Amino acid sequence: MQMGSIRSGGGASNEAATGVDAGAFRGVMRQLAGCVTVISTEEEGTLYGFTATAVCSVCAEPPTILIAVNKTARTHPHIDRKGAYAVNILADGQKHIAEHFAGKGDDQFATVEYALGAHGVPLINGAAAHLECEITQRIEIGTHTLFVGHVIGTGVDAVKPLIYHDAKYGLISHL
Repeated sequence: MQMGSIRSGGGASNEAATGVDAGAFRGVMRQLAGCVTVISTEEEGTLYGFTATAVCSVCAEPPTILIAVNKTARTHPHIDRKGAYAVNILADGQKHIAEHFAGKGDDQFATVEYALGAHGVPLINGAAAHLECEITQRIEIGTHTLFVGHVIGTGVDAVKPLIYHDAKYGLISHL
């Protein structure tokens, strides 16, 4: 397999600068299977969340992760102002929660069981695992902000996570 190089360019469209159009890039990224998460936060007593797979471990010492959040997502400004968020790694039986938080409904937590974490961010009951984070760095990249978070709390349940691949939810029960 031949690897391409990344070319930089000023002011040109992304396709012209990199030789890859957004549709082709999305098609490749759909082949990257990942755990389904709900990123959640709180601001002034209101709870917010959205479904995401853009979560990455950065390092174990100190425990640090990052999330990529579209600047147009309605949860983005609340995460930014709160300075804290939770990553709820959904269990294989929580596809309905993933779909719920992928929608645009108001009062998203009205029908979802949760507990509040150390910084008041919602932790979804029954999730396979969760990470509570304090933001240590914000990195603006194109349409998104990377929120780098120091992990201040964790939890793991003895259930398998829900997986997302090629625009479909799946289970890892065969592993």
